Amino acid sequence: MEWENWQLWVAAALALLICEVFVPGFVLACLGVGALGGALAASLGAGFALQLTVTAIASLVAFVFLRPLALRFGFSGSETATGVEALIDKKARVSSAFDPQTGLGRCKIDGDDWRSELDNTASDFPPVGSMVRIVRIESNTLIVQTIPHS
Repeated sequence: MEWENWQLWVAAALALLICEVFVPGFVLACLGVGALGGALAASLGAGFALQLTVTAIASLVAFVFLRPLALRFGFSGSETATGVEALIDKKARVSSAFDPQTGLGRCKIDGDDWRSELDNTASDFPPVGSMVRIVRIESNTLIVQTIPHS
């Protein structure tokens, strides 16, 4: 079986659209739309140079007009925090008292008990059972701040 040019363009478009699933940013999808333009030109009997020109123009138009729409409606651009980054700004419960000399203690969040260190140098340490706010994570240690009583 011999493939016609328009079939090759459609195959390229499908391959690019499938690859878009693995690469964020809607760039390969714009190239896939351009390849569909090349397929349309080939099906109308255009020469290969015109097919490439139509592909380039369709890709550029998709990149300029469709990509911003797709990013606005389908992709926020900001990634959801995962792993330990998702713990930042959450509250944890003090499970072991903080040592006044080292500032180290233990806090529990989401069922996990973490080594913790106080970020602020408050004279009063949070008692066991009180809540603290996670400021950042350094290695396997939560850096926490006491939550002021209101």
